[in-house]
Amino acid sequence: MQIRYAPHAVDRMTERKISTSDVESILTKPDGVIRQSMDKLVLYKKLEARGDNAIDVVAVEQNNGFEVVTVMINFEVRK
Repeated sequence: MQIRYAPHAVDRMTERKISTSDVESILTKPDGVIRQSMDKLVLYKKLEARGDNAIDVVAVEQNNGFEVVTVMINFEVRK
């Protein structure tokens, strides 16, 4: 799987101390997925090593992987 990062995503990852390995973990084994549009997904996961609520990755599906648009912390799914 190929993962590309938009400049905005890199900025947010740096700001929120989210590593590329964290993002890869979320993309490969998310706790949940919310489809925002035909090709845009919100994938989220609670990472044990972090004290945040779930971290979410907003990504666009591509043929061979994802382009990460942004990442957020303290994500909560509303039911």
